[in-house]
Amino acid sequence: MMVIRAENVFRLEAPARTLLRRTHAESTCVALGVGNLLTATRGATNRRLRSNMEQLTLSRRRALGLIASGLGTIVAASCGVPAPTTPATSVAGSSPSKPAPAAASATPQPKTGGTLRYGSDVDVNRLDPHFRLGDVYYTVYDRLTQYDIHHNVQPMLAESWDVSSDFTTIKFNLRKGVQFHNGTELDATAIKFNSERARDLPNTQLDEAKWWTSIETPDKYTVIFKSDKPRPLAFDYFEFLNIAEPTSASDPTKAVGTGPFKFVEWKQKDSLTLTKNTSYWQSGKPYLDGIVMSVITDPQAMVSRFEGGSLDVAINYPVTDFVRLRDDAGYTQYTFSAGNFSCLGMNCQVAPWDNKKAREALLYAVDRVRWATTVQKGLEDPSTLPWPTTSPAYEEAKSNAFQFDLEKAAAMLKAAGVTGPVTGDMIMQNSSAELTAFAQILQNDFAKLGVTLTLKPQDQASYLDVVNNWRYQGFWLGGGSFAQLDPATAFTKSRALSVTGNSSAFSAPVNAAAVELVGRATTEPDSTKRKQLYSDLNDMLLDEVYIICMSPTANRLITTSKVHGVAPTLHSAQRWWETWLA
Repeated sequence: MMVIRAENVFRLEAPARTLLRRTHAESTCVALGVGNLLTATRGATNRRLRSNMEQLTLSRRRALGLIASGLGTIVAASCGVPAPTTPATSVAGSSPSKPAPAAASATPQPKTGGTLRYGSDVDVNRLDPHFRLGDVYYTVYDRLTQYDIHHNVQPMLAESWDVSSDFTTIKFNLRKGVQFHNGTELDATAIKFNSERARDLPNTQLDEAKWWTSIETPDKYTVIFKSDKPRPLAFDYFEFLNIAEPTSASDPTKAVGTGPFKFVEWKQKDSLTLTKNTSYWQSGKPYLDGIVMSVITDPQAMVSRFEGGSLDVAINYPVTDFVRLRDDAGYTQYTFSAGNFSCLGMNCQVAPWDNKKAREALLYAVDRVRWATTVQKGLEDPSTLPWPTTSPAYEEAKSNAFQFDLEKAAAMLKAAGVTGPVTGDMIMQNSSAELTAFAQILQNDFAKLGVTLTLKPQDQASYLDVVNNWRYQGFWLGGGSFAQLDPATAFTKSRALSVTGNSSAFSAPVNAAAVELVGRATTEPDSTKRKQLYSDLNDMLLDEVYIICMSPTANRLITTSKVHGVAPTLHSAQRWWETWLA
């Protein structure tokens, strides 16, 4: 087992607004946001756990409409992080399930101290700031800006910014006095370095770094991004651009950022240890002394360790056990949509799936209702598109267009010239009990079509290597991400959806029209025209069938009752700097 430690091991020491509304122990608290809704239940009786995204009221369409309607230059007011406040007991459009408590039983204030013990079903993969690495590791770094859960851009390392009316230039004014964990000061050259590094690295899911024709640093605290085309989706890029200390960014044994937690040690496939950044620019945060993330790929081992008391938090808890504990007052459960979706992909360069007509037949061969109701226990809604209902790309008719029908699938395969028996493999990660269960369902259903599948569960590293490098002869079963962002961004970032670097070998020359369509969608500033482009992208996805969506997928988080201040971001992560232990 590889072990990587920081050069200096820091001593472990001990939300403003948590974006949740919590009432009594038998209540449901909901945070409303675009494409990212978090529902928390604690000891709720007969309450269905669902990310009820229909309640969301503010959309990215509105935000882009405001920008595109003639604002000229947008200036974000310089502002600090608000002082801690007590969460309200209700929000607009909802009410407490019980009468509001008396003043004497007000929500407890955050406490400092303690180490959060976190169970994760995936490892961080590698110590590099510009590859997606998991939500705990994200807290080592900050970014220029961040979305709140209403998709409003908020200041982070940038105090304010100006956006030109044609969306080709963005000037950021940096926060002064911010230090990297090694004591060096953040400045404009560090921002430029990180974006250019992301531009030059392959497979970072930061392809938008190539948008910028120049990055200027006229002074220590000003950085200007310039593009030769409109970039109305620029803040989707900055949401994911981690800012690392330049001299250590490429060192595979270091992780040095400005974030609320400092890197201490990574034991590959075992654990990640972080400690509190006592010099964090958000005064008073984080509350925790540190975080120890344990990598637990065996679902039953996750259950045993969490319910045995050796973990405070577990992410993506097995669905069966998640539902089993929903009435237990000793735990709090959260479901939140962070743009993930479940899907089946196939190798589009391997016969017979190199024939688009054969792939189209399989739209009727995937039982999405069974996936959502039986495997996911009603936590998901079946859909042939990846979008949450709040996305500007959501179209109800297209989302429900292909119902399970094996007879129709068989007839379409025959019409496509698939007459003989077909064999192939199906790759999935072995850490997901749900994917394993559904793979068996697909195996049985596909057998009725004359398609014999060999199931091949893989550990995380092997799965990513096999799927992303197209070293499989049939199908992969997994998911994608980024559907909470602009749909055009999702088609750029997501390995499942991407039309240039996807996991399904959907590539040149057959993807030429799709590449052109995505390119137009990423540069069109007019929200009305964009709406039609989203619809065209949906048509392309259902026509080319390089993936078959099953449902948008909510992340499942379960905590013990002593964990407070759980608040999501828009990228499958949590604001652990706002979390505290009672």
